[in-house]
Amino acid sequence: MNEAIAPVADNVHYGRAEYWTIPTDGEGDCEDYALTKRSELIASGMPMDALRIATARRWDGGAHVVLTVATDRGDYVLDNLRNNIMPWSDTGYAWLERQAANNPWEWVTVDADGRRARLASNGCQRS
Repeated sequence: MNEAIAPVADNVHYGRAEYWTIPTDGEGDCEDYALTKRSELIASGMPMDALRIATARRWDGGAHVVLTVATDRGDYVLDNLRNNIMPWSDTGYAWLERQAANNPWEWVTVDADGRRARLASNGCQRS
């Protein structure tokens, strides 16, 4: 999937700061990669509750969105900035929020260790 979508920022692509979508024109930014990967994996039979979008700060301080996969061996990250799948503790990202396991419309904040989470207080829903 990392090769199938050309990286283009939302403000250039859609003329707005943020627009979360599954791209139909082969262009998108980090959340578009994550949404597309999630959709493809669900279509292939992966359980929806194991596939959660997460927000983070990259090592350079920039905002980033990835798809995480919860497994019986830990949580892994499918990232458009890397071609390898890695444990989310090894990414170097500062985790902010992640979709709740039982409801993709709820978001939970993530503690620094990446293990504990609580409902996000802002009540935002991504679209």
